[in-house]
Amino acid sequence: MNSGFQWWLVILGIGLGAGLLWLVLGRLPRQDDDIGTIERGAEAIWISRTIESGGGIAPVALVEEILELHGTYLEGPPLLVEPAADPPGSPIADLPPEGALADTGPRSPVDPWTADPMRPRPPLSVGDGPSVQRHDTRRETPEADVRQAG
Repeated sequence: MNSGFQWWLVILGIGLGAGLLWLVLGRLPRQDDDIGTIERGAEAIWISRTIESGGGIAPVALVEEILELHGTYLEGPPLLVEPAADPPGSPIADLPPEGALADTGPRSPVDPWTADPMRPRPPLSVGDGPSVQRHDTRRETPEADVRQAG
């Protein structure tokens, strides 16, 4: 082999390596530092619309504040949180011990909140602030009234 062909192989190898590196690094998850203020606003709008499409209430200003607080939290030192004992009757305390066989009977895919549309939803509490009542859009649209009547 002549030296010209060997140099061509070296250049080709560098190009393929750079392309592979770009492909791998381009697929890595982004960090909070990668998101600018404009994209953060678009993210807040997207989160707000997603929550509201599911029947919740999430104003864009509240979501922006939560995202800002989350960024501040990530910049700080980790919290020292000790796991608390689960009170009897909590969903976690009622789980079978690890390694035990779980109940394999048939499970109902019905959400208890949608099974009975007249059942009021519990308030969602946010820290020490006021409680937020979920917004059920199914009963407030004319189409929903027609579907329920029919």
